[in-house]
Amino acid sequence: MLEHLEPLLENTLQSMDCALYDVALLKENQRDILRISIKALKGPTTLDTCQEASLLISPLLDVHANMPGAYTLEVSSMGLERALSKLRHFALSIGDLVEVRTLDNQRFKGVVQEVQGDVIVFRLEEEIKHVPFAQIKKAKSVFEFEKVK
Repeated sequence: MLEHLEPLLENTLQSMDCALYDVALLKENQRDILRISIKALKGPTTLDTCQEASLLISPLLDVHANMPGAYTLEVSSMGLERALSKLRHFALSIGDLVEVRTLDNQRFKGVVQEVQGDVIVFRLEEEIKHVPFAQIKKAKSVFEFEKVK
């Protein structure tokens, strides 16, 4: 239902040097929430960035969303620890530490080096690992406090 909005949101966010991370329609406390996660491409994703994005996105959704009822729009950063379930999630997580489980139940922790077509390249402690996106069962970013400087 929301897939048709993604190109529109991506183009709008690009105009302010941001990228679309994810779009989700959730129900919390009997309310529909349209949650849009973004990443600033130049610097941190600040509260001001999210507010500016919300002001740009809201009128577009009024015209194009075709939501079946009232909803609350939430625009936020993609967060420190998050699920990676789409190729673009990996592309926007280059340089981040992630935990990965593959379809054959291999588990590893590595840094996303790059995305080559539909293959994700990870840097592990002593090796470079190439994993086809289709072989990834579950992945999430990991934030390590002791490495923050």
